[in-house]
Formats: sequence, C-alpha cells, structure tokens
Amino acid sequence: MQSEQLPFYIGRYHATARLGSGGMGVVYLATDERLNRKVAIKKLLRNPNSSNAGERIRREALLLAQLNHSNIVQLYDVVEDASGIALVMEYVDGCSLDRWQRERTLDLPQKLQLIKQICAGLSRAHGAGIIHRDLKAENILVDSDGTIKITDFGIAKNWREDSGLTREQHVAGSWGAMSPEQAQGKPLDNRSDLFALGVVAYRLLCGQNPFGDNNSPYVIVDRIVKSPHPPASKLAPELPLAVCELLDRLLAKQPEQRPLNAAEVAAELESLLQQIRGSGTSFTRTHSLTATVTSESYFHRPHKPRRKFARAAKITAGALATCAASIAVVLGISLYSPPAESQKGHYIAVLEPAVRGQESLSHNQRLLIGNVQNALKQGLSGRRGLHLISYSESRKLTGQPLANQANSLNADLLLIPDVDCQGRSCELSLELLDSDTLAVIGSQSTRLSMEEGLESRARTLHQLDSLLSDYPAKAANQANLIGAEDYLTYLEIYERRHDYLHLGDLLDQLDSLQKRAPSFAPLYELYAEMAIDQEFNTRAAEAHERLARLLQKAPARLDDTPELLISELRLSMLRDNPGRPEALLAKLKLVLPDKASYHQLSAMYHQQRGDYSRALESINSALALRTSYIYLDQKALILTLDGDMPAANEVLREAIALNSESIDAISLLAGNMLDAGRAQETIRLLTEAGLDRIGPMDTYNLCLAYYIEKQYAQSQTCFKRVSELAPKDADPLLYRAEIAREQQQTKRARDFAQQALQLTQGRSDWEGLLMQARAYAELGEGEKAVENLLKIRRDAPDDLYTNYARAQVYITTGDLLSAKAHIRKTLEQGISPVWYCTARFVKICNMPAFNDLRQQYPGLCGGAEHNNEQQNSAGDSQIARSGETSAKL
Repeated sequence: MQSEQLPFYIGRYHATARLGSGGMGVVYLATDERLNRKVAIKKLLRNPNSSNAGERIRREALLLAQLNHSNIVQLYDVVEDASGIALVMEYVDGCSLDRWQRERTLDLPQKLQLIKQICAGLSRAHGAGIIHRDLKAENILVDSDGTIKITDFGIAKNWREDSGLTREQHVAGSWGAMSPEQAQGKPLDNRSDLFALGVVAYRLLCGQNPFGDNNSPYVIVDRIVKSPHPPASKLAPELPLAVCELLDRLLAKQPEQRPLNAAEVAAELESLLQQIRGSGTSFTRTHSLTATVTSESYFHRPHKPRRKFARAAKITAGALATCAASIAVVLGISLYSPPAESQKGHYIAVLEPAVRGQESLSHNQRLLIGNVQNALKQGLSGRRGLHLISYSESRKLTGQPLANQANSLNADLLLIPDVDCQGRSCELSLELLDSDTLAVIGSQSTRLSMEEGLESRARTLHQLDSLLSDYPAKAANQANLIGAEDYLTYLEIYERRHDYLHLGDLLDQLDSLQKRAPSFAPLYELYAEMAIDQEFNTRAAEAHERLARLLQKAPARLDDTPELLISELRLSMLRDNPGRPEALLAKLKLVLPDKASYHQLSAMYHQQRGDYSRALESINSALALRTSYIYLDQKALILTLDGDMPAANEVLREAIALNSESIDAISLLAGNMLDAGRAQETIRLLTEAGLDRIGPMDTYNLCLAYYIEKQYAQSQTCFKRVSELAPKDADPLLYRAEIAREQQQTKRARDFAQQALQLTQGRSDWEGLLMQARAYAELGEGEKAVENLLKIRRDAPDDLYTNYARAQVYITTGDLLSAKAHIRKTLEQGISPVWYCTARFVKICNMPAFNDLRQQYPGLCGGAEHNNEQQNSAGDSQIARSGETSAKL
C-alpha cells in the first residue's frame, strides 16, 4: 500500500480524504476508478501490542460478506498486500446518528422510523448468527435520504462460535453501550445488541443517556450492571406510555426480560406508528418540557428495590370499579358550581338505615329505602362546609356497635336514618350525632308513601335542609330532570346494581332510560359503575365500549359535572388513553368539594400507570385529610404492587384495626397468600369471611386455592359457581378442563376447552386471544395457540398472569424451551414455585433441561414444605385476582 500522505492509492482505489479513525484503523474516502463510484476504505493500523489485529479485520470482512441489507454498510472488496489489509465498503453520504439528531428537529414518528430501520439491520445480522457487540450512535450512519446504515462490525462475532479473538482485552465493546452481560464477560446472544439498541433509542427519544453522563467509564459500567435506569416516562413524560414501556424492556438487566428479537421490536414500532398516524396527534417535541429528573441526577437519589412486575388490566379494571363504589357515591345526585375554596369543613357519614316494623322488607319497601339513600346523598353532597364520606365505606360497617362505626369512619358528624314501615307508608326519622360524644345534635321526621317516589324524595330533602341549616345546600333540584315513572325504574336498577348475572340486561334498561331522561346525571354515574363492574367481574370485553357510547350521548350541560367527569376518567383509564386522564383530573381538582376524593382518584391513576411512588404520594395526601380504612386498603394495594410486602401488611393491619370486618383487606391478604403458595391460608381467610360476602374474583381465588391443593371436587364445584357469576369468563372453563384431564375424563376435558374456545371466538383483545391460545393448547392445536401468543406480544402486559398463561400454553404444546423461559420469568417476578407443582407442569420435575431451575427454586418439585419457605419473598400477582379488594378500593 502507498504512503498515507493524501492522495494515494490502495489497490485500484484512489484515496482522497480522511473520514475518521478508530481503535483498529483509519477510514478514507476513495474513488473506485474502475466503476467510477465513491467508496469508504477502512485501513488497518499496525499495532505492535496486538498479535491478531489482522485476523480481526479478516473476520469483519467475512461477517460483512454475509450481510447484504439496505440498513447495513455493504462490503465491496478486501485489499491485502505486504503493507497491510483494508476493507473497501459502501460510502454513506451522511453523518452519524448523533450528529443527525443534533442538527435536525425530528418528531416522534420520524424517530421511531429510524429505530425501526436499526431493528431491520439487526434482524438481518442476527438471522445470520452475527451480533454486533458495539452498537452505538457513532456506529450508526444516516444518509442524505434518512436511511440508516449500521457500520463498524470490527468486534462482531457469531454467537454460535467461540473464536477466542477477544480474550486479550477480556471485554470487547464501548463502555457506554455494552449490555450488563457483556460488561461482566458472560456469554452473549442477540439480546445483548437489543440492550445497546435500547441505549441508542433512549438517547434519541429522551435526549439523555439512560445511565447518565459521568466521565468515569467505571461508574457508567457499574450503573449498567447494578442500577436501574431512570424510567423513560420520568425523562420524557410526553412520550406515549407504550414507547416508554418498550424502552424499559430493552434496557432490562436480564436478557430474558428483553424482547425476543429485533423483528419483534420492529413489529411493536410499526404498531405504534399506525396508532400515532390514526390518532392524528402531533409529537414534534418528545422530551425536556415536563421532565421530572435528569438521568445523572437520578443516580444521586436514594432508591429502594422494586419488583419487576405490575398488575395490569384486571387489577386496573377492579380499581376503576372502586371509583363507582366509593368516589361516585360521595357525589350522590348533585349538580353544582365548582367550589373555589380549599379543603375546609366537616366530614359526615350516613349509616345504613335501621328498618323497623317488619322482619323482612317487600320489594316496594326496599325501593323506598333506596330512594331515601339517594336523596340523602344528593342533599349532602352539595353543602357548604360539609364533605360526605362514601356510603360504600359506611355500609361495610353495618351491624357493628355505633362507637366502632364512629371510630372506623373518622367522621365529624353521623347521620342515622331510621325507617318504620307500616302498610303502604314508612315513617322516616333522621338523627344527627356528634361523632366524638355520640350525642344527638338534632332530629327530624316525616312520613313517606311508597307510591310517590319523587314526592318522597322531596320530603327527605326538606327534612335534611331543616336538620343541616348551618350547612346550606348549593345543589340544584333535579326533580324536574326525570319523570316519576322513570325515577322508579332508576331506583329498581340501582337496587339490582350488584346482580352480576343480569348486568347486561340492566345496562340495556339504563340505555333506554337515558333516551327519556338524558339530563339526569346520576344515571351516567350508575351506568359507569355497572359497566366497569361487568367488565371486571364477568370479563365482558365489550362493556367499556357500551360506556363510551353512552357518554357520547350526554348533553353538553353535563360536561363539567363530577358525575360525567369521573365516568369519563374511569373510561379513559380503562382504555389507557394518553393525556386524557390528566386533563380530567385537572378538572376534577376544581369541582370535587372533598379534596381527599380527588387525591384518591389521582392515586388510582398513578397506580394504573405503574408509577407507585406518585400513587403513594396521592393516597398519603388523602389520608392526611382523613384516616379512612378504604384509603388504607388502597395504600396496601399500591405497596403490594410495588413489591413492598412488609409495609403493605403493616398498612393492612391498620385497616383491619379500623374495621375488623373489612372484606377488602381480607381479600387482598387472601390473594397475597395464594400467590405466596399458602393456598390453605387463602381457603381459611375466604371461608371465614363468608362465602356469601365474597365476590366473583375472590371466589375465583378460592377455586384456585382448592386447585393448588389438589382438592379437585371442591375446585370443580367452585369454578362452576364462577362460571354462573361470570358467564363470559373462559378462565374457569379452562381450569375445569385441566382438572377433568387430570381425572382421566378426556371427553369432558375437551368439552370444557371447546366451550372456552366458543366463548372467546370473535374477540380480538389481548386477554381474549390469550384465553383462546390456552383453549387451542388444551385441544391439541399447538400451532394456533402459538399464533395467538404472537398476536398479543405487544398489547399484553408483561405481568405474572400473562407469563404464567404463556407457560401453560408452551408446556402443553411441548415447546419446553419457551415454557422454561416463561417459568423462569414468573419465578423471578415473585410467583411461588407451588404454582408449578400441578399436573400440567409435572413433566418439568424429571427433565434434565430444568435442572438449573429446580436447583435455583427447590420448591418447584419439592412439595408444600419447600413452597411455604417462599412465602416471605413472594410477591402479589395477577394469577390470584384481587377481586373485591381491587374492585372496591
């Protein structure tokens, strides 16, 4: 080769300019005079300290020769003579990705397109068995047309081969771009490049390096190996949640927690791009406006360990159903102007009406009592200086001594209705008590007729006005917004709102009622409660679509009322609509008179997003205003989801001290025990609570506990009951199929699986497709089962429920490698090994391929004694549903 004084020739190539240099060589711009085209030539530098540099560049040439792809710099030629070796490559008329980003203002779709191109190039390399090992922005070029070109495969290798070429420097790669396993010198596969891709994408989308900008490479590597990166949502809150979650998965410490391959990442990016195009939303700026932390400052703050999982759709839906049971009830049936004052005034609780005169109530008497309750809620919710405690909170204390109820509710005032029914009318007495002394402050009474719904309502409100003259009402009278007959229909539906078997029919009736009384705000509140309750308890995926259609019909005059705002908030949270919940919360902060209720809603929102620190901050703000066992239950759930089980249990003890009969606290504890493998304790807690008091989700947990304990007869009966309560839920049918198969009832097992499949046909949501996959696996149609799993790879949450179901499918279809990956993932996420001691997974107990898992988790095949040892470290999961806990918090 010629002297390096430009210009000079390298073979037939005329080098005219120096483009750059790296650790192994210098890159020149040259002209191929035979083909009359520009080329880039990488010439090896002579290094007396390296005996195999020549072999390295030859290996780079061999690897590049296998890779012919539009997103990878193409190799044209190799020139080797006495003076050295050089690679002749495609010349890219552009710059590095770093410089490209600095010199341009790119919107979110443009950035996602660039990342998608990187994925395409990586997918081609990985398909040939080649990992780059030094993927960083400097090694990614962008040409003048915006096309990505991955370059510098100098330390790339085929991960199926052990060439030993990197041993003289032990760890190859750039400190800021290498994966944790690469930094530790562990064996690598394609997922190491995915981590590096995550670093590149994070910097492109968030504007900062995920591991800070410390000058010391040792500090950076220590963070890569040991410290969690700042969640993307903190540095770039404007990014869609799905983008933040993808970045966080790419940067997972363990390779098995990252996406499977670059093609999967590309598919997720394409789906995101389609959603963005479809929404018409502009994302010109994607970071720095509302960031709460810089990446460097993040590493200087104290952190506590966090679980690697979060509850997803079913828990979220349950928590949303809570709003109907606790927040919405506070509002009653009121329309009022937004208060400007800060949190002031007294808390008042309405106790369950005491009914005298008859041992049992007729249908009309129950309706009249419901009428009284609704009127009291309306009359109390809009009074200056008075805040109504959720009626659902006080109702759960029914039957306890009055002093206990006062202590549990932490109210300033208690309102006690007393109803004495004789014939076709009832005498209503109202007593107002001071909560501390239980002394009667005032009382009022009136006679109500069962035939006069609206008139009885008006009489009740009149008595309340007389009793609470120190707290004047602000609410508008809604009697003229609904007719007497329609109001009776509303009361009948309200009375049956927890009739899970007929929720669909009741919603149909509310749809008809809305057409006749569109301005009656309580109707929307009740509809939202029942629709979300239906979706959570019966797995009816279409329920939130019904709610969306109804809310669109609401007249404009109701737009800023709490009833509509809370209903829309719950719907937007259920649908995970970006930005919409924040806007609704901002409005609710103005219109809700009780700021504790606002903080509870805010806590639910942050909990649903997985931002547990902010959720705890919000629920603590609610507790600072009033110590409520309902708020304590919610705080315990947030702590459980955040993986802090000792703190959660301590808070649960506080809640039970306030209300020893709290089914919410018992339900959460029972779910935790089940996930920890203590099925017998779950059975004890739920049966002692009373089978008539627990809802469908707790009944499901009880069924699972019997199943884990191999009490198959009880489990079959129990799952049959769940199917009756939730006829659109395929889950109990699938477990009944498994139990039947274990009992050698092959035909019965297939029948159950076929019923589950028919029940989910036509569903395209991730949960429906997941249950279809389990049904296909039960029926021996493995290909269809796996096809469904691939369809939901982007939409399904990466939680225990989903990964356990995937493990069920793969073990049934015989894909042991995939089954093992998901079994490991769930064990790392906190599931007790007892969940893999069932008939379906018995095969893993004698297969050598699972030796490492059995050694790491002895309880896998060691029986109950080993499993119980796991109880202190196991976390809460989605396998045990939180049922009443999440539904009523």
